[in-house]
Amino acid sequence: YKLKFSPDKIDTMIIQAISLLDDLDKELNNYVMRCREWYGWHFPEIGKVVADHLSFAKAIKLMGDRINASTTDFSDILPEDIEQQVKELAEISMGTEVSEDDIVNIRY
Repeated sequence: YKLKFSPDKIDTMIIQAISLLDDLDKELNNYVMRCREWYGWHFPEIGKVVADHLSFAKAIKLMGDRINASTTDFSDILPEDIEQQVKELAEISMGTEVSEDDIVNIRY
């Protein structure tokens, strides 16, 4: 038997790879929106200051409870002016208190 080269199969693989990337993008977007919503109950002000999804996720993972904002070093994640705003807003936040279990669920 002789194997034939089929360009259709290459196209199929590319189409499937693009579809997979689209699916991953949708799922990541869903997770970020859920994280913003859940953490927004605790510290709603951070969502308005930190617009970038990746920076937001890294910041709340590093900080945990908003009480820790003043002692957390965000210099690797956020620009200096935004870092200062986050620390100031954490002190006067109107958000509700959350349990340690909730913080663990948001972080991981």
